[in-house]
Amino acid sequence: IDHWKIDEWNPESGDGLPGGQLLEESSFATLFPKYREKYLREVWPVVTRALDKYKVGCELNLIEGSMTVMTTRKTSDPYIILKARDLIKLLARSIPVAQALKILNDDVNCDIIKIGGLVRNKDR
Repeated sequence: IDHWKIDEWNPESGDGLPGGQLLEESSFATLFPKYREKYLREVWPVVTRALDKYKVGCELNLIEGSMTVMTTRKTSDPYIILKARDLIKLLARSIPVAQALKILNDDVNCDIIKIGGLVRNKDR
């Protein structure tokens, strides 16, 4: 018996939330740079299809330059909204969509490390 094995979330096999659904709707938004707009517009249908499998809604706002993910009433996995948040963060930081969609798997996670404060200023 592997005690460290992480089982996939599967509502068909009995995984579920008490009460059957999430109590509140959660949403996360991330801004993206102007130069990413063309690429995001091209790949957004792929992102939408991937998130629809998990019953998570998504929205691309080209006027504000933002991406939003939100839970729906059918969302059953409580952790998937955090995975979706990481997905839009990766897309905003120029990660290709094929690589970024891997974050939705349970055995994959990401860390974004801001190195601005770790390097010496070029001025000095």
